[in-house]
Amino acid sequence: MRKVPDIKTRKKLRIAMCVFYLVQIVLCTMPFIQNFDASGNVTSASPFFMVTMLFGVVSGLTNEAVTMCILCLVIILIPILGFFFCALDKQRNLKNLVSVLCCFAGVFLILSIPRAYISLGAIIAIILYILIMFLTSVAMVMRLSKDSE
Repeated sequence: MRKVPDIKTRKKLRIAMCVFYLVQIVLCTMPFIQNFDASGNVTSASPFFMVTMLFGVVSGLTNEAVTMCILCLVIILIPILGFFFCALDKQRNLKNLVSVLCCFAGVFLILSIPRAYISLGAIIAIILYILIMFLTSVAMVMRLSKDSE
């Protein structure tokens, strides 16, 4: 890809995308999954908690629980990947392409959780992915426009 140095506006968009990806990583500590147990109590779990269940010494996990734990691991890795591409790619358009793929993958994986189990953290994460997608599309258009400086 052709290297184009950042101008002030593109730099601000890149930094805003980095900040939103950091917020997305922090959102992974909020409850994404909720479930009702037999007594009617609500139990909730964040992706970080689910990953600790996977790598912890919890025995007796069912196949569904292991699948959900792996899904949560990927949900955590997607904003980390997007953050590092946005932070380290300063001159190419690769950060925008990876950001689009991360946003699509993040929303798809969150929506692959059964609808009855989606909690507040997942809804906020989807809204934030839509905002990141909007910033990415603006950054792509800014890259195609002529520089005035």
